Amino acid sequence: MPEDRKQRARRELADQQKALQETGPYLTLGIQLVLTILIFFGAGDWLDHHFHTTPLWIAIFTTVGAIASLTYFIVTVLRLQKNSENKAKNETKAR
Repeated sequence: MPEDRKQRARRELADQQKALQETGPYLTLGIQLVLTILIFFGAGDWLDHHFHTTPLWIAIFTTVGAIASLTYFIVTVLRLQKNSENKAKNETKAR
């Protein structure tokens, strides 16, 4: 009986590790999206204060930051989905 518990615990741990490995890249995407926009906003704010052109550079840099971060987000999600599909196909072929 104790051996069954150990095996079950090992299997559950392996399943949890696999789930974290598969979802890990997705977990950071939101943080990267927000930080990119905030960094571009900060750069625009600094330029506006430096050149006294409020809100011109804030608007331009925030828009560029949003476009850049959304583009990266979409490309990353598509790449991760493709990798996931390829793994599923390879596992199906192996069986």
